[in-house]
Amino acid sequence: MTDNKILIPVDFSYAADKAIEFGVMLAKQLRGSITLLHVFEDDILPFETCNSDLERFARQINEDTGIQADFICEKGDIFSLIPFYAAKQQFRMVVIATHGRKGLRQKFFGADIIKLLKKIPKPTLVVQEHSQVPSMGFTKAVFAVGGHDSYDKKIDAMILVAGLFNMEIHLYSISKPGYEQTDKLRENIKLAEHRFSQKGLEFKRVVEDQQVFSVGFSKQTLKYASASGADLIAIMVNPTRENYYFADSDKEAILTNEKGIAVLSVSNANASI
Repeated sequence: MTDNKILIPVDFSYAADKAIEFGVMLAKQLRGSITLLHVFEDDILPFETCNSDLERFARQINEDTGIQADFICEKGDIFSLIPFYAAKQQFRMVVIATHGRKGLRQKFFGADIIKLLKKIPKPTLVVQEHSQVPSMGFTKAVFAVGGHDSYDKKIDAMILVAGLFNMEIHLYSISKPGYEQTDKLRENIKLAEHRFSQKGLEFKRVVEDQQVFSVGFSKQTLKYASASGADLIAIMVNPTRENYYFADSDKEAILTNEKGIAVLSVSNANASI
């Protein structure tokens, strides 16, 4: 049975502190708890130091917020161990911070964050050091439509988060010359509209003509998200077949967006633990 626990990988950086802030916000709404996970790949940070530091962080979270927090320290590969722990049944979500395009020691940056997210089988909230925790919680989400397989996982993730807050969901797409809607895309849009209606969630369908001329969709999507006051963007991190050649760079631009808008990332990875 899945508990209302949130897994937060941390690397003792300011960005990781921001992930904890968002994790606390979600844990409060879920009436759940937090697990801090630090994976060290060498012996620079001894195991005993890792344990004592995380124990201090966990105790401070509990004292400051009332949210119960525990922790895990383990040596190994972040691209294997983070997905491994995320797959465990007790975790409902993951919250992770990316360092944008700069790149610090834990490699949560640029293409590496995409590599990691594709392996995580649970909905993952991705934030940045300059992201701001919304005082009223998430209020508006740009839900980018797409012709992905396993699209029901993205819909489920949006239902989970929207159900915690008073949110308006914008089912968003861009009409570009030469890009015709596939049958799978139309099917996914109908499924999302049906499921959101079924759950009583507020949503609207938004189709914009192409205004920003680029290979991908990220620039105009980010422009719309900023102009509409969205504080969350929902994406499938895996590419569709028709957009495979530019998809990763498009996702990277959204995940490392300059406004620091939080991103709800969903992959088609399976949880088997």
